[in-house]
Amino acid sequence: MKKPNRTLNCISIVILMLSCTALAFAASEKERMIKRAPQIKVLKATGVIGEKADGLLGFVKEIPTDNALVDAENKDRKTVYSEIAKKQGVHASAVAKRRAIQIAGQAASGDWLQGSDGKWNQK
Repeated sequence: MKKPNRTLNCISIVILMLSCTALAFAASEKERMIKRAPQIKVLKATGVIGEKADGLLGFVKEIPTDNALVDAENKDRKTVYSEIAKKQGVHASAVAKRRAIQIAGQAASGDWLQGSDGKWNQK
């Protein structure tokens, strides 16, 4: 009778645990992003922020405002892009650029979008 390979079993368990942790981590970002969505929608509708070509939010107008909301959203987006990139074996910037194209396609009329040249344009 063959003995079970303990090293292989341990490695399998570690991989399973890491996979579960990564899924839970991504879920928490998604939950926070969903909670922030109404506030972000208002800032977009008023032209304060827009979607940048790198898949992150940016300020269209330099007005005194709390950057914490935008910073938190961008941090979570970067985390999500990195997780997707790891799964696909690509660089996070490639994922972010693809997402920026998707966001631009789904943007509402009047939303501000930043082109690759850095200029803001209203959809």
